[in-house]
Amino acid sequence: MGIVTFLPRFFPMVFLSRWALPEKIKKGLEYFPISILSSIVFPLFFFNGEGRMEIQPHLLLSSIPVFLFAWKVKSLWGSVLLGMAIYWGLGWIF
Repeated sequence: MGIVTFLPRFFPMVFLSRWALPEKIKKGLEYFPISILSSIVFPLFFFNGEGRMEIQPHLLLSSIPVFLFAWKVKSLWGSVLLGMAIYWGLGWIF
């Protein structure tokens, strides 16, 4: 299992480290993390567990202060802890 997870990371690193990527490609690659995170997070806000579109108010309400905190402070662990605390707190209300 270690080899299966190692090789797909190793070969591109070895071959691409020798080439200089054009600036446009580097700029485009900067959008990958946020696009992947968005594709994971945003469906949780708007779909219930059964696949029907239904706004999840406790998720939306807990995400707004966490997004603002993450944007201002830029602390991953602080954002995670704040998000968990707000989510659990809103769980008592909703």
